[in-house]
Amino acid sequence: MITRNSLIALGAAALLTASIGLAQTKTDTTKSTATKAATAAKTPAATKHVMTGTIESVSGSGANMSVVIKGAKSTDKPVTVMLNDSTTKKGDLVQGAKVTANYHVDNGQNIATSITVAAAKTTSATSSTATKTK
Repeated sequence: MITRNSLIALGAAALLTASIGLAQTKTDTTKSTATKAATAAKTPAATKHVMTGTIESVSGSGANMSVVIKGAKSTDKPVTVMLNDSTTKKGDLVQGAKVTANYHVDNGQNIATSITVAAAKTTSATSSTATKTK
C-alpha cells in the first residue's frame, strides 16, 4: 500500500512539474495566422533625410552617379548619395556647387530622391562691372 501511494505521489509530482514547464512557455493565441502573415509582409517605411552642403566630388555619369556632399558645419561628415533613374535633378552637379539633397537609406546606401543646386549669388562687384561697361 505504501509503495502504491509513493508511485501515485511521484506520478502526480511529474505531471505537476510538466504542467508548470508548459505554462511558462509563451504562445500567442490572440492573433490569427492571417494577421501574422500580414504583419510579416509589411516593411517599415523608409526614413527620409535632407542634406545641405557643398559637392566635394561627382563620379559616374547619367543615371548611375554618386555625389559626395560635405555639410555646412565643420563637424559634418561627408555623405555619399547615389542617384538613379527616379532622382529629380535641378541644376548642374559640379564640384563646389551648393546643393540640397533629399534621400532615403536602402540596403545601406543613400539613394537620392531629389537633388537641387542652389542658384549662384551674384556679387555686387560683378553687377557694378556690368554697369560700368555700358
